Parts: sequence; structure tokens; C-alpha cells
Amino acid sequence: MKKYKYSECFLSIQGEGKYTGVPSVFLRFWGCNFTCEGFKCDTEYSWHKDYNHMLKRASAGELMCEIEKLCPAFTETYHLVITGGEPMLSQSAFVEILYLLEKNGNLPSYVTIETNGTQMPRLAAAESISDVRELLWSVSPKLSISGENWINAIQPDVVAAYAEISKCGQLKYVVDGSAKCWDEVEIATQAFRDAGVEFPVWIMPVGATTEQLSQNQEQICIDTVTRGYNFSPRAHAWIFGDKPGT
Repeated sequence: MKKYKYSECFLSIQGEGKYTGVPSVFLRFWGCNFTCEGFKCDTEYSWHKDYNHMLKRASAGELMCEIEKLCPAFTETYHLVITGGEPMLSQSAFVEILYLLEKNGNLPSYVTIETNGTQMPRLAAAESISDVRELLWSVSPKLSISGENWINAIQPDVVAAYAEISKCGQLKYVVDGSAKCWDEVEIATQAFRDAGVEFPVWIMPVGATTEQLSQNQEQICIDTVTRGYNFSPRAHAWIFGDKPGT
């Protein structure tokens, strides 16, 4: 029986973007193709070797049971967030999990996939979510403040392939408020628009702790509204701090 790598499965609220405040079951897969050393990844514990003690392995059936245990009273608002790390590196895992949930009569009505937008979707992944009422692609393209190479990080063709599967999505940028960062938001967004991606833009201030967020979020919020974008607080960070399971 195949075992899949993951770091945690938990019930919390969605802290970012469109579904901020909505009760959600999170399944965080292990592994990522980026390190984001420029602003320090806030989920290093889902991929870095220093956190190998947090690496878990489970079959799709075991992970299905974890999800069902966390949300035993399934309702129309049952929301599953598939995250990481980079969950699109684990497509075969969530395809199997969604299949088993459907077979068990517990397929979520709403699924969010939180991705950096660099991994092409496979056909099986597209087919596995066809019965989900809504699939939200929560794409967080990495700007230069992340420390990642622009050519590797900004992949309009990949995100366009996501949009072919579901038109419901969001482009969620982390910014530091600098003029360079705002310029990159515009350049990247135009590249996605040119590829046919019409996902709305959400802006988040850089930082994973309340201390970091309080330094710049007020001005970033003002600039976000002025520029006509949506602002996303990191609600989970304000409520719970920077820790796993939230």
C-alpha cells in the first residue's frame, strides 16, 4: 500500500484570500520545489530537512480517515484545503484521497488548492475534482523578494492550465510595500492576463508573526485599495501566531 508524505492534517479557519474565516480542513503535504529564502518560508516545517521529525507517511485511506475525523458532520460548506509545501507535487496522493472520499459519500463541496503555480496539472487531477462544486486555485506567484528566480516562479502557461480546469481562482501575492514589489505585481499579473488567466488579485503583507505584520500592513492595505486589488490579512497568524496546526 503506497504511503504519501505529509506534515499535518488539522481543522482551523482559512486565514487568507477569498475564504478568510471559513472553517476548513487542511491537508498539508510534504515537499516543495522552492525555498523562498528571501523572506523565509512560513511553512518550512513542511519541506525542510531540519523538520524531518515532523514528516509523516500515510496511505490515502488513512488520510481520508484523518479528514473525516476532523469534520464528522459533513455539510454543504465542507471545505477542504490541499496545501503544502507545494501540493501539486503530490497530485497522485490527493487524486486518490478525493476518489476515496467520493466513494465514501464525503466528497467536499469546496476544495482549495494552495500552490505556487509552477507545476502542471495532470489529467487524473483534473478528472478527480470534476464532481467538486467549486475548486479554487489559490495561486501564490513568488516575486523577487522571495529569493526565487522570476523565470522559474512566474509560469503563466501553468496557471492557464489550472484555469482550464476551474475558472475559480485567485492570484495571491506577498509584498513588502516597495515600489519594486508593486511593479512586479503589475508585470506578473499582466503576464497571467495575457495567458488568459482572469483570477482576481489578492495582496498579503510579508511576515508570519504579528510583530512582522504590524510593521507594514497598514500602508500595504492602503496601497492595495488604491491600486484596486483585494487585501488579505493573515488572520491565522494574528489569532494563533506562527505555528503548525493553524
